[in-house]
Amino acid sequence: MNRRSTHRRALTALVTLALTLGLATAAAVAASPSHTTSATPLVGTFKLVPGSYGAGGPSGSYFRMIYPGGSVAKGKFFSNPDSPLANKTYTPVKPGSDGGLVTGKYQPSPSPAFDAKGDARARRITVPAPFAQIAFGLATLATDPTTGKTLPAPSISVTGAKLSGQVSALYAEWNKLYFNQGSSAVTGTYNASTGAFTLTWSSKISGGPFNHFTGYWHLAGTVKRS
Repeated sequence: MNRRSTHRRALTALVTLALTLGLATAAAVAASPSHTTSATPLVGTFKLVPGSYGAGGPSGSYFRMIYPGGSVAKGKFFSNPDSPLANKTYTPVKPGSDGGLVTGKYQPSPSPAFDAKGDARARRITVPAPFAQIAFGLATLATDPTTGKTLPAPSISVTGAKLSGQVSALYAEWNKLYFNQGSSAVTGTYNASTGAFTLTWSSKISGGPFNHFTGYWHLAGTVKRS
């Protein structure tokens, strides 16, 4: 009787061990790199929908500027007297001649980059937008105009329905000044069925009358892959 009991306990222990090893193997396979979703580069044009502000709040593509010490969540936000929107802390941006932001290559500003007044002439990404009596434009530059450092072309990737990437070469040009606006990572959403996207990021402003302010960007539209 004792030998039978001992045999049963040994058999039970072996079955338990086999199950445990099986579960551990399954978990290891599930966690292996071959079972993870990899990021896919989105190369093409992120075509922009113009910004607007209605009863439901903001939509489309727009820019906001945050006072030093403020935050994206709470502000305080700069009020642009030239914004056509009811809430003037939002400055809408409209698609330029290229339709929006292009990944994988640069969209430089023309030469000269400014007119005599200081209005930006760059209009490939967005149409120059009035901001505090001077129009700003966006361009992606291969070389930092201040340091001469080489900058990578914009790149955006999709993982599932999420976007990530960088726009290190993006500059806002205003009043004969260049402000890098790609110092932080870009995040967003993507619908593979429709191509609809949103991209958001914030970037500290260095130099000029808005030194230590932060620019917040919200771009929306559809991706045209090349």
